[in-house]
Amino acid sequence: MESNNDNKINNEDKIMIKERDVKDEKKSIQKEIKEEIKNDKKEEKIEINDKILNNYFKPFPVKLDVDFKLKKKYKSTQKYDNINMISGTILPESNLILSGNSDGQLNIYYYYSGEISKHYSFFHEIKNLNYIDKKTFIYSSDYSINIFDVEIGKNILSFYAHDTTIYSLYYDENYKNIISSTKEGIICGWDFHHKSSIPFISHFLFDENNIISTDYNRENKFFYSLGKNSNINILNMFEEEKIYKFKLEDNHNKPISISANLNNLNQFIVGYEKGFKIFDIRNFGCVDDWTKNLDVKIEKCIIDSNNILIQNEIGIMLYDNKEKKKIDEKVLKDKIGFFNFINFPKEESKIIYGDGNGNVFYSMN
Repeated sequence: MESNNDNKINNEDKIMIKERDVKDEKKSIQKEIKEEIKNDKKEEKIEINDKILNNYFKPFPVKLDVDFKLKKKYKSTQKYDNINMISGTILPESNLILSGNSDGQLNIYYYYSGEISKHYSFFHEIKNLNYIDKKTFIYSSDYSINIFDVEIGKNILSFYAHDTTIYSLYYDENYKNIISSTKEGIICGWDFHHKSSIPFISHFLFDENNIISTDYNRENKFFYSLGKNSNINILNMFEEEKIYKFKLEDNHNKPISISANLNNLNQFIVGYEKGFKIFDIRNFGCVDDWTKNLDVKIEKCIIDSNNILIQNEIGIMLYDNKEKKKIDEKVLKDKIGFFNFINFPKEESKIIYGDGNGNVFYSMN
């Protein structure tokens, strides 16, 4: 009979094996980074980061070819006053819309008609809905990660991932990995391809308690987190240690959100109580300041080559990036419960969001 120590050693061996497997593609680059950073000075580290981000992480332009006027509005099958829609996504190719609410209701809609396809009830909230492929998606419920198959109509995999409630959950279709985080600053990577319940890598940001916002960019594997204490951590999910750490200093305008810049992998976006700022990851310098142009809370910010899409508490706004002027907006009667920008690899990007009164909205291309 194996002892607890033996089990611990076996688990550690499994983690090391999986970690080594996913690092094969980047092995030579990671070795160069570790060796040079160990010997070089701070100024030279920035130069190395330039080399990595400019040469290895190629810029990834994204065009937001979506209808920001949002032609249709949809509701869940049963109407409850003040029901909070807390998650939603769209499955590629299958034309299915998913929404989850705080009462454990999962609705599946047809994309073009908006009619209900299927309805499920659970004993827990349906959080962090994200697509995997045309028939499967992931979601979190309290401490567990769940994978649901719409054809079978049930979970095909569920496992307890954390000791505390899961705050954010992402799926990386490039590497078939799942990334999860807690508010306490524990970030884990899971191997979906082998359906393993043991993380292949874990980051512990115990100095970053009370995470208030996260984002993940599959193109550079960077996980972005903003803490209540205004600390920013940017991690590469294939590295063992934190790569970048930065503390924001703005006592008169509190930072409340962080977003990856899908149009420039060298940059990230911080939303404030009023406006937002764009930072360069190589030296954490501010390259564009919108805190003086906007007087609204920024909970999500998406940038393409010409426009900026902003989500706040009660709606979304579209701004011209160069002219810094509003082009379009959609204002809701109720507070937004979730907002999800879905950047499909082979399809046009789409937007889905829900409010606190059971309504679901999504863009039609």
